Amino acid sequence: MSQTIDPHLLYGQSTFFLDYIEGKPLACQSFAHSITSLPTLAQERVALPDLRTRTALCDVLLDYNHGLNASARAIANIEQLRSSETLCVIGGQQAEFLGGPLFVLYKIISIIQTAVRLSKHLDVPVIPIFWLASEDHDFGEINHTRWIDDSGALRTIAFEWDGKGRPIEQLPITGKIQQALDEAQEKLRFLNASDADLFAPESSDDYCTWHARLWSRLFADYGLVIVEPRAIRPLAAPFFTRVLNEPLEITNHLTQGAQQLTASDYDVLLDPEQSGGLFTIAENDARRRLDPLSSSRDFDVSTTYSADAALRPLLADSLFPTVANILGPSELAYHAMLRPLYEHWKIPQPLAIPRQGATLLSRKEADLLSDFGIDLSEALVPTFNPLEVAKRTASEDLRSEFKEARSRISETLLPLKDTLGQIDPGLEARWHQVVDQMHHQLDRLEERASRADLARRGLSVKHLQTLKPILLPKEKPQERILSGFSMIAKYGVKWIHDMIASEDPTRSDAPSPFKHQLIVLEEPHE
Repeated sequence: MSQTIDPHLLYGQSTFFLDYIEGKPLACQSFAHSITSLPTLAQERVALPDLRTRTALCDVLLDYNHGLNASARAIANIEQLRSSETLCVIGGQQAEFLGGPLFVLYKIISIIQTAVRLSKHLDVPVIPIFWLASEDHDFGEINHTRWIDDSGALRTIAFEWDGKGRPIEQLPITGKIQQALDEAQEKLRFLNASDADLFAPESSDDYCTWHARLWSRLFADYGLVIVEPRAIRPLAAPFFTRVLNEPLEITNHLTQGAQQLTASDYDVLLDPEQSGGLFTIAENDARRRLDPLSSSRDFDVSTTYSADAALRPLLADSLFPTVANILGPSELAYHAMLRPLYEHWKIPQPLAIPRQGATLLSRKEADLLSDFGIDLSEALVPTFNPLEVAKRTASEDLRSEFKEARSRISETLLPLKDTLGQIDPGLEARWHQVVDQMHHQLDRLEERASRADLARRGLSVKHLQTLKPILLPKEKPQERILSGFSMIAKYGVKWIHDMIASEDPTRSDAPSPFKHQLIVLEEPHE
């Protein structure tokens, strides 16, 4: 069971994202292509990369995905990529512990769905590719997993690394990581042993290979191809050389993109003066930003280069025949400033497709909302107060009697106010304190009476209170905080396959518009 949720409830701060998914011209003009120009884009993408680059790219992808024990379907997709007519859909994310928050799952689901739909729409092969951003060095974003325990409390398991600042690709599976994995498996026991096996590393894995293997296993039936930037670096020398030789041009074109956004009253998420450059990576050392003006502009074969957030999409799209990028709300906003640079380098800018979103509830949790007469739109705002809802749901007679009691308190004590003030002004202040205390005690009594009244009707206020951290943990959308690991442990993986299957690939309005769903999951033991 699912229903669509108004995206304004969950993404209200992402103005550009909301305008883009609503098709507003000021947002859409930031991208070179739309659905109406999809056939033209497909033809442009077929021409890039050249056959030699395709062949080398596929050789690298085969070697890497064979190392993951990828499915036969994934290997077949890579072989199909050798054909000049084959296109791809790409989305990426960091290697977050145990797969990271739920939105990473939704991004991969969107990659797969979009590839299927565009293949039907264009009548050419389109394969799904997940870019595991293993070069990133923001350790605080990848070292933890979160879930809601049975009491309704948000729990976190995290690990430490003495190599903070280094790219995550250098992170081995340390004793601390193994300890965090063991703790997570102990506290979040899987109903199915086969699901737990999805998260088991191989003895030869480092941290990033382990997570690449996780996604390869989970989406084996869909032929998902995994790539890490360290695998394709040998093919990126021409791109890095161009970046080294055009620092001012890059800044100018990023500034142009930023100015266009500013002129349309949108926020600019990347500083064009600080973006559009390279990092260098040395063994057992921090990832360091390269000063483009003080360094040599010659490509150094002994140096390991890494593109920053602004250039990473252009690097990927210079190597892959990308017809669509799958993007989250923030990604969409910074991709919106890249069009001038795509055009300057004559790299066809892919379609920008927002990833799908979802909020998950168990059947019991969904029924609880229904029993209390709570509309989901009410529960998905930070001001949602379960106790106030409980009072509102209590019997009308009970609420009326407490309202009358409050009125009688004021009426009974009011004559004392002037008398006490005439005797001693301090006594009048004390009168206010007594009245406030009596109202406070009456509020507490009403709360207890409401709980008892609801319990008599089979409704649990305690359970209602646990809904808020499930729906809005840390006052943020569920998908940004709670882990996919915890949901797979609790519900298995069928719901993931159901999400993928729910998309109709034969619809003509490909790719599908953005939607955020409430998905009600049946607990397997019920």
